[in-house]
Amino acid sequence: MRLSHITFGVINLFLLTHINLAVANSSLDLLELPAKQSSLASKSVLMAITPEKGTVLAVGERGHIISWKNKDDWQQQQSPVSVSLTNVTILSDGSKIAVGHDGVILKTENNSNAWRKVFTGAELTKLKIAQLTKQQAALKIVISETQDEDVLEELTFQLEDFVFALEDNQIELKSGPNKPLLSVARTANDVIFASGAYGTLLTSKDQGETWTLISKRLDNPDNFHLNSVISTTNGQLYIVGENGMGFHSDNQGETWSTMAMPYNGSLFGIIANPEIPEQLVAFGLQGNLMVSLDGGENWQHKKLQTSASLLGGDFSKQGQAYLVGHGGLIVDFSPESLQTLRINKHPSGAALSSVLVQENSLVLAGQFGISIWLLKK
Repeated sequence: MRLSHITFGVINLFLLTHINLAVANSSLDLLELPAKQSSLASKSVLMAITPEKGTVLAVGERGHIISWKNKDDWQQQQSPVSVSLTNVTILSDGSKIAVGHDGVILKTENNSNAWRKVFTGAELTKLKIAQLTKQQAALKIVISETQDEDVLEELTFQLEDFVFALEDNQIELKSGPNKPLLSVARTANDVIFASGAYGTLLTSKDQGETWTLISKRLDNPDNFHLNSVISTTNGQLYIVGENGMGFHSDNQGETWSTMAMPYNGSLFGIIANPEIPEQLVAFGLQGNLMVSLDGGENWQHKKLQTSASLLGGDFSKQGQAYLVGHGGLIVDFSPESLQTLRINKHPSGAALSSVLVQENSLVLAGQFGISIWLLKK
């Protein structure tokens, strides 16, 4: 099973936390256990941050959800779960959607800090069983009409794969969910996409109340992990993941094309320049990053002189890309010229999972919570 060697960004980054939660889950259902209020929540492992009306909204381990202004001014919001939350997005009306371990999806309406569950891994497993059952039935019809012995043999192997996959999901339905969601994004008209482990891709067209499994729209027969999904200011969707997988949609996720990425290791994230959305930066394992200046048609690959993985990124208003990762790694450069690339290291040496660029500083989130890094003038 690939899960034991899982390489998608945040779970790889916080492996110890993941193991501890798995042990706890053996005696407690963390999907039913509300997050505990903690005076140290802002210093706990935080996996993603996003700007919200002059504050920073952060999510992380133990179901923590935090509204943060500075180290002395922050509030922990009420979360109905104690599983790790991996990503969060804000809809056009101010409602918020967070995703996390065990396939959980949370929502809170505008001006409310009380979150509720709208989806869990149990529902995800049921969707996968329904999808597999439909595919299995269709394949049986094809097999019954096939005369070519070589083709028949290949189709029979495919049918066996469906049988095994169905059995695995039926077992999971009884034992409990274990597939994390890793990323969430929304389009300008609030169509939402959530991606995760084992090729999971979900979408919602009613502001996150109900979800549809659309994994089969991607050419991903090996179900590689989908680590990051983003929506750009010009209405494009992009996904990157395990094994150098990359996908692009220009029609609200109805169809997807495969991008030819120049690196076949795990990619943990992708960002787009809000001012020039054709400028993309993808990044991942062992200091590998790549830049596209034409919306993903062509990519330039750069391997940093470090083995530290890159896990999060953001663009400044001036178009400078900033990436963060293991060991306090902070990288910045102009996508138009990789020769401008600079590498810094945060003095904490913390694993950094997410970054927001402010006027003259970076807001960093990761292993030791949230901190500020002043940019040199």
